[in-house]
Amino acid sequence: MENSYNYKVVELLRDANDIIISASFTITVSDGVDEFTHNYNTAFANKPETPIAFNDLTEEKVIEWIKRDVGKGSEEQADAELEAYKTRISVKVGTPW
Repeated sequence: MENSYNYKVVELLRDANDIIISASFTITVSDGVDEFTHNYNTAFANKPETPIAFNDLTEEKVIEWIKRDVGKGSEEQADAELEAYKTRISVKVGTPW
């Protein structure tokens, strides 16, 4: 089964003109059995040609921008984080006595 990714915008940083300049977000990656959520932050270097008023923004639009700018790399990192998590939960601690 291929991993699935759920993006959630946590916080937006905007300049004095209400243009979004960065976003904090999470990606929850799931392999159908286990899942892991990791926090990310990205800056948007390019100002849009036609800015969207801050109050008219939707989470879907910001997620579209995130995926455009860092989606593939963040998803690869999320995959690695999930694998590391699965390794950690399979480790047992204790002593034989």
